[in-house]
Amino acid sequence: MELWVKIGEEKKKYKGSFRSVMENLFNDGKDKEVNLLSIHAPQKELRRFKREWRKNGRDLIETARKIARWFYIRDLRRANRCIKDLRKKKDPVSISRVERARKIIEEIQPKLRSLDGSVKV
Repeated sequence: MELWVKIGEEKKKYKGSFRSVMENLFNDGKDKEVNLLSIHAPQKELRRFKREWRKNGRDLIETARKIARWFYIRDLRRANRCIKDLRKKKDPVSISRVERARKIIEEIQPKLRSLDGSVKV
């Protein structure tokens, strides 16, 4: 995905995955005036972006916040599901997967709080 925006008087280009672009845009554009100049993305991502953008009244920062939040919640639920499925198993592989999932949860929760203020999962 490639996104060109104007933050204040500066033009900026974000390039990378849909998730990283939205995270970086939200972090850089907080409390600033942000205008969309151009977007190049696969059709599925473009549809999702446009739908969220229209839903949020063409507010680019709110759109980026909600999309980034969606990615964090998805990863959090995936990790919780892994823990739930594997918690009763005693083999070393399952134990290491549960530990990895717990580490992911610990990393995601502060990021989600920075977007939201609270975790509601």
